[in-house]
Amino acid sequence: MKIAEGKIAVFAGTTEGRVLASRLAGSRVAVDVFVATEYGKEEIPKAENLQVHDGRVDEIQMEKLFQEKKYDLILDATHPFAVVVTKNIREAAEKTGTPLLRILRDKNSERTNIRIAETGPRTLEDDNQKNRNTESDMEIPGETAGEEMASISDSSDCRIVTVENIKAAVDFLKTTEGPVFVTTGSKEFSAFLDLPDWETRVYARVLSMPEVVKTCADMGFYGSHLIAMQGPFAKDLNVAMMKAVHAKWMVTKESGKAGGFEEKVSAAKKAGVGLVVIGRPVEEGISLEEGIAYLEEHFALGRSAENSGKRQVFLIGTGPGSESYLTGEAKKRLDKCDLIVGASRCVRQLESFHKPVFEAYQPEKIADYLDAHPEVQVICGAMSGDTGFYSAAEKLGAVLERRGNYTVEVIPGISSVGYFFAKIRRPWDHAKLFSMHGQAANFASELKRSGSAFVLGGGADFYEKICGQLIDLGMQETKLFAGENLTLEDEQIFTSTPEEIKGRKAPSLAVLYAEWTGPRRPLSHGIADEAFTRGKVPMTKMEVRTVSVAKLELTENSVLYDVGAGTGSISVECAGLSDSVKVYAIEKNSEAVELLYENRKKFALTNLEIIAGTAPEALEDLPAPTHVFIGGSGGQMEEVIALCLKKNPKTRFVVNLITPESLAAVLEAAKTLPVTEPDLVTLTAARSKKVGSSHLMMGQNPVWIVTFEGKTCISGI
Repeated sequence: MKIAEGKIAVFAGTTEGRVLASRLAGSRVAVDVFVATEYGKEEIPKAENLQVHDGRVDEIQMEKLFQEKKYDLILDATHPFAVVVTKNIREAAEKTGTPLLRILRDKNSERTNIRIAETGPRTLEDDNQKNRNTESDMEIPGETAGEEMASISDSSDCRIVTVENIKAAVDFLKTTEGPVFVTTGSKEFSAFLDLPDWETRVYARVLSMPEVVKTCADMGFYGSHLIAMQGPFAKDLNVAMMKAVHAKWMVTKESGKAGGFEEKVSAAKKAGVGLVVIGRPVEEGISLEEGIAYLEEHFALGRSAENSGKRQVFLIGTGPGSESYLTGEAKKRLDKCDLIVGASRCVRQLESFHKPVFEAYQPEKIADYLDAHPEVQVICGAMSGDTGFYSAAEKLGAVLERRGNYTVEVIPGISSVGYFFAKIRRPWDHAKLFSMHGQAANFASELKRSGSAFVLGGGADFYEKICGQLIDLGMQETKLFAGENLTLEDEQIFTSTPEEIKGRKAPSLAVLYAEWTGPRRPLSHGIADEAFTRGKVPMTKMEVRTVSVAKLELTENSVLYDVGAGTGSISVECAGLSDSVKVYAIEKNSEAVELLYENRKKFALTNLEIIAGTAPEALEDLPAPTHVFIGGSGGQMEEVIALCLKKNPKTRFVVNLITPESLAAVLEAAKTLPVTEPDLVTLTAARSKKVGSSHLMMGQNPVWIVTFEGKTCISGI
């Protein structure tokens, strides 16, 4: 039976404590949350049923408090190394008969890429285990064992030593020389007074709180040997501090991801500094997930009217790459969240926040994980760049909102676009924007239309794909601005040409901006006949072509078959209307096929695909059409129309004919196939020809333009 309105005490000051407080916030349970510092108090969410108390409490005070409050449950979610506090909580709970749950940090999920050796004599089983694991996936031991003082392992960059406790760490350091950078917390510093020359060897880093600084000064740690700062501490900051004090050794506790342990290990490796690790004490207790499950099973955690019970999700634009380009609002949400989700590169960018992470980019996979972990109440989704430019934010937000138990807020970020254009001192309000991430960009074609275009990279062959388009379409004179690893230490920004950069391997973070000063593509159809490369192949004249294209009534994302394409004048006109239109030019004459390729290159059309073959067979494997233009069918008119209708019963057809026999064949086919009544137009055009001082009008052959569509489609609706 659930307790309807109980009383719970949470001893927090850790990520686990904050998660527990978040889950209890807004419920009908009265909760007292205890933290040691003012900073810890700020981390706890505000709710009417939560009372937060800051300041240290000893065992006698705890015992008195437990007797007065008569709690239904005590949750000890203090730090793994707060051994004395945990002991006091346990003894006070035992004396007052108060139920107690110890919440343990999940050490199995916290890994590093540097092996830390266990203490104690090795056995055959140990050696076999060592052979089964690699440095990339070896778990960090959560405890030390045996009677040896320390166990030592060597990597190519640093020496790593694990010890049982702070005294063992000092004993080991007595056998070494050089400055020692200590990050164990001020409560442990007195042990270092036993180290010879500690006044000159030890450099201590502590929280920037007046009482902590005073305590250290009273022990003799002050001046340049005392660094008072508030974390989190990124790897590079740790490296800088160690180099500043010329450290030979760093001392830390195996405090897991939440305590910044991975950053310390990585920093020691980068700086070439030896690492002394105090192993985590052995404890009995339950995981955070088990603790949440216990609360939900034994207490009525329904939310009040002010709190809907929905979990908060913040979709955060993480900027171009460097953490320094996160917005203030993004940092505030990341500081307070319980979990960060997102693609691997994005979440690793946020390691300095010391939050649990779930690496995935598929919206459904992320939603399934969150549904399976109800203990996580505040989630940040890491979205590369800005949330509004080719971002996963829209899809993930929609999936979570459909699940019904999440409120989603989008926190925009600084985009790579804005950053890059600022660096190259160019405005970008005129540039067409593309992304190669998961899509084929008609980059070169649009560049010839607009004169400037920007594209986000995607894959090592990014430059090859883009420059290949430009070179194939005769745009070798394009001026390129390339950006790689924007905002990161190895950022590169440079100018180039398609030929120069084509063979360069692109990093995962790459962008290109292109400027084209050559001839532009026209905005309308009606290209002059003389503009096409013609040869001896027949071509639909401009006047007929203009009316025929208008009759097609193409829309965005149309798929057009140009059957009997000839020189490709209809294909070129239609492909030039919009990059979203996909045109397939089908032609059996080899000379005409060569002309098609030449005209595609001349007009810079990446959305025009040439199919050498005879209809209807050549149409079999193509995507279903929305529109079909037939300039020649080789006597297979009815078969071509029938196949297209089979692919898409709503297909719209426009047919050009110059002989009565061909017209009769089309009209006969229209009688037997499920199409609308054909619309017939006879077009006769005359062009002027100057003879002496006069102009004579020269008539051209009349052309029938026949239009119809599948009966399930009504044009204009």
